[in-house]
Parts: sequence; C-alpha cells; structure tokens
Amino acid sequence: MDQDHARQTKTTRNFMGGDRHVGGRTHQQDHLVCLTTPDLRRQFLVVADGVGGHWGGEMAAQAVIETAKNMFPASLDELARPAEFLRAFCTQAGLEIQLRAAQEGEQAYSTVVALLTDGARAYWAHVGDSRLYCFRDEILLHQTQDHSLVQSLFEQGKITAEERATHPDRNKVLSALGMASGVQPTLGEMTLTPDLKFLLCTDGFWAQVGVPEMPAILAATDLDFAASIWVRQAARRGGSQSDNIALALWRPPTRTHKGWSLFR
Repeated sequence: MDQDHARQTKTTRNFMGGDRHVGGRTHQQDHLVCLTTPDLRRQFLVVADGVGGHWGGEMAAQAVIETAKNMFPASLDELARPAEFLRAFCTQAGLEIQLRAAQEGEQAYSTVVALLTDGARAYWAHVGDSRLYCFRDEILLHQTQDHSLVQSLFEQGKITAEERATHPDRNKVLSALGMASGVQPTLGEMTLTPDLKFLLCTDGFWAQVGVPEMPAILAATDLDFAASIWVRQAARRGGSQSDNIALALWRPPTRTHKGWSLFR
C-alpha cells in the first residue's frame, strides 16, 4: 500500500479502506483516496483509472485524486447540494487534466467513480467504466452502468452480456474526464441504513472478481486489510496480462450513544 493512502486510513479502517495493485503492467495508472471529516460524519471515496499512455494516464488519475483532496470538505461546505459538489468535482478534475496535458503536449484522460456520504444519505458519480456497487447485506441493490462501447452495444442488443467480457473493444470508454467537450457524470443517491455497504473499483478489479464475492469483502473486520488482500487476488487471477487494479470500500461508521465511534 502506498504510504499516503496508509496515513489517511490508519484509524478509519473499520468503516472504509482501499488499496491498489500494478497487476501485470509496468506503470500504475489507477489511483484512489478515502477521505473523512474529523468528526467522521462525512466521507468521500474516489477511484480513478487513467487513460492516455504511461505518462498521460498516470497524470490524469493523479489529477483526479489531488482535486478530491483539494475540494473535500471545503468546497462541499460552499455548495448547497451534494450533487452540485459531485458535478463541480468532476468538472474541476477534468479541467485540471486538460491543463496539465496541454502543458506537456500530451493527451490524457481518466475515468472516475466517487462516493460521498453525510450520515443520512449516500451520493455517487461516475464517468467511464470504473464502477460502484451497493449492497444490503448480500443483496446487490445498485451497480453503475459503464460509459463504454461494449455497454452501448449491449444496450442496443447487438451483443450479449457474456460477449461483453471478451469483446475486442471491451476497454474502450465513451466518456472520460479530460475530454475537450467536457463530460456530465452519471449521478445517483440513496438513503443510508446501517446494513448498506459500497464497493468502488476500476475495471482491473471487476473483470476478475465476481459480484457474489463482494459481500464477503465488505464484511471483513478491517476493510483496509481486506482491500489489500483482494487487489492481490485480482492480480493473481489476471496473471501476466492483469490490468492495474484499484479498490475502495465503505460501510457506515458505528454510532454509539456518545456519538460516532471508530471501533466495534
């Protein structure tokens, strides 16, 4: 685990955690961050998968993460609604990618999936094929739909669900942060209950780990440790051709009669 991420989650691993793995690649273009306010009432988890060559992809994903750190929670307090914050975050991250790419004369883009919680509701946004899964215990309640060519072909009835996994264009995304025309994220929200849990990941993870396996990951006592184990498991399954992998996990912090507690 990279040290920056380890410092952020050292005392919060019972309700959120994450890790990443380079897989079979020589460069790491997947990034993540798990942020919380000091009172533990609001969290912001972001996963990004860079696109655009070794330099461009890594830079783009890193720009998304740096934007998240810069905006949370300060910009959240300035905006009236969480959905506005998520839109502003995606817009700002896209502009930052464009600026850095222009300075280097390179092309760079990134997917993103982000989860924002405030103790009462969960809000999310995504662009590209990084995904969010929401579970109630072992039941899948929601899964984001990829902004990808194979998902579009599937929705048009041109390929089957099974063909999506082996289609030669399965890695092509139709929308990504950094595109010149700008992008509009797909947003969602849900009322939080104590049994809701969320998993965010890049395609390197969901291509190797099935939905039926995910509730057990989210049930682990230490979510940071669980993420570390499972990104390595995904990399092993992918073998020498494994993509980069990033994974972030969240469940409600435990509430006691004295307020929010870190420990069960």
